[in-house]
Amino acid sequence: MKHLLLTTIAAVVLVGCGESQKSEPPDISFHGAAGFGNIEAVKQHLAAGTDVNAKTGGGGTPLHDAAAEGHKEIAELLIANGADVNAKTNGTQIKVPWGPIEIGGKTALDRAVFFKKTKIADLLRKHGGKTGEELKAEGK
Repeated sequence: MKHLLLTTIAAVVLVGCGESQKSEPPDISFHGAAGFGNIEAVKQHLAAGTDVNAKTGGGGTPLHDAAAEGHKEIAELLIANGADVNAKTNGTQIKVPWGPIEIGGKTALDRAVFFKKTKIADLLRKHGGKTGEELKAEGK
């Protein structure tokens, strides 16, 4: 009986020690999944090894997208998986009739505040999130 138990434990340990296989990412982009609130697709991207801090051409991350849309559960998942709460967008300006607007250097917290997603803003602050202006004042 003791031998059978040890053999069973050894078999379980050996099976569990095999190389882990990454799954395929879903058809929706990581940013799209985060922004649209598709948590299953976000989980699939994470399981597939997609970079949690992957940036768009403008420098936004999936956390920026989740924050702007108020997807708290996704924001929590991204943070738990190493999302940089202070990642900034690229330094870009857009010209509007009343003058240029700086849209670069914005963090996920900036987006949460702009879109009035207070629960996300509180979550980001809890995890050390700062606005782009706060980071700039710190020389970052």
